[in-house]
Amino acid sequence: MKYFIVILILLFTPVALFGCSNSSVFLFLKGYRSETQGRLDEAIGYYKAAIAKDPSSTSLRTELAIAYLKKGDLDKAEKTLKEIIELNSENTEALKLLAGIYSARNMHEKAKELYERCIEIKEDDTDAYLHLGAVYMLQKKYIDAIGIYEKILSFDEDNIIATYYLGRLNAELKNYEKAKQYYQRAIELKPNFESAYLEMGIVYEIEGNNKKALEYYNKVISINPFNKKARSRVANIFIREKDYDRAIYEFEKLSDIDREDVSIRVKIGLLHLEKRRYDEAIREFNLILATKPNESSVRLYLAIALKEKGEIKKAIEEFSKIDPSSEEFNNAIRNMTYLFIKSNIIDEGINIIKGFINLKKDNIESYIMLALLYEEKKDYKKAIETLEEAKRYDSKNIEVLYQIGVLHEKMGNSDMAIEAMEEVIKIDPEHANALNFIGYTWADKGINLDLAEEMIKKALKKKPEDGYIIDSMGWVYYKKGDYKKALEEITRAHEKLPDDPTIAEHLGDVYIKLNDIEKAKQFYEKAIILEKDEIKKKAIKEKLNSIEEERK
Repeated sequence: MKYFIVILILLFTPVALFGCSNSSVFLFLKGYRSETQGRLDEAIGYYKAAIAKDPSSTSLRTELAIAYLKKGDLDKAEKTLKEIIELNSENTEALKLLAGIYSARNMHEKAKELYERCIEIKEDDTDAYLHLGAVYMLQKKYIDAIGIYEKILSFDEDNIIATYYLGRLNAELKNYEKAKQYYQRAIELKPNFESAYLEMGIVYEIEGNNKKALEYYNKVISINPFNKKARSRVANIFIREKDYDRAIYEFEKLSDIDREDVSIRVKIGLLHLEKRRYDEAIREFNLILATKPNESSVRLYLAIALKEKGEIKKAIEEFSKIDPSSEEFNNAIRNMTYLFIKSNIIDEGINIIKGFINLKKDNIESYIMLALLYEEKKDYKKAIETLEEAKRYDSKNIEVLYQIGVLHEKMGNSDMAIEAMEEVIKIDPEHANALNFIGYTWADKGINLDLAEEMIKKALKKKPEDGYIIDSMGWVYYKKGDYKKALEEITRAHEKLPDDPTIAEHLGDVYIKLNDIEKAKQFYEKAIILEKDEIKKKAIKEKLNSIEEERK
């Protein structure tokens, strides 16, 4: 456009004017040269000077407005464009530029008004229609946008932009067959149209036709081997199909295209990890960390790879390097705690986690993991003290309160355990495990049985397939003397948790009440085999011995 204006000026301006160093034409040309060289402030100065010489010129004001737009000064561009429209209300270029400013400011209704004015001035103004359709798309008024683009095709059937956007809009509305027809037409109009091929592939992918999607993505790659989107989608299809080696191949190609994109190398490392190629995964993550040592997520993946490989000491070392203020830290500390327990280095773990707490005192996960290590040592008192400390920073943390209740129960402080669980329920009235804990505890003591039943039923609504809660329901029926219902529920619990010693013992107790001594003996024997706590094991043996004594 601007080149055309310059040619016209050169052709039709009298030669004598070029000798005048302060003519509007001369000033415009100087402004144009400054603008092409990127000196926008200088260009604006020349354009203003040119307008001063020729105040009625709309073309000079248009150049000034464009220079303001390039500079990012929308207010001055808007003011200048309004001046043009005052001089010539049918200047569609100014109307469209002003509409573009309104659209950029999300003033969509004002933008639409101006594009519609352009269409009134010139009924087949394709450019105005295209922009109007774009505004409707921004407003997510897809049906209206479709109407606009179909209007374009009514007078310009080969308009590739309208055709392409009709494909996109129909895809957005899930009219996939129509979308494919428009994309296909766009491809016919422009055989190397990358975006149309890419989006046709996406439609096939949405429909679950990965084979056809790959055809279109590979066509994009054949047109442009550097198209990152197409290669990414190909790789992601291979990941979904669990063809990890082909996915890695595509990501390697992507990495060749963009060496700076760390996320590609991360994906390659994670795929090696998924394939249990730990050495390759470790190498990838180490290479990334060599240049970006503060990437906490990559450090976490490295530590996990080392853990899976069995290099426990190195894994703990990497987990320990993760910044306690990062999003990855809680995951890291949970993994570390698992390794401390698995490797039986509890005391070392306690010291490490205490160090983290000193660095960041309000991280609740650190206290929970420290308490877990104390619990593993059976130092329940220290575990409770640790969680009570956590409450200073988050007094309503449900996980903390629940664990305090469990620990009090392990110490034999049943009343304090119930108190902690009641606190949990005050915060979350539908907390299934807390409801079950209280209900089972009351049932085991033979108290508040109706309320216990009510609580356990409420817990079952949240977790209907939880074997422990089903067992609690059966135990309430047992305590109420309804042994048939008790048998039904506890048998169902045993089917879900066949290796739980307490549930097996409960079945033995129920069968005793039903006078099926052989079945009772069978389940007591199973409970003895499963039970690891020697005190509990001894109690079950006494029940079994009691049966034997009675049979003598």
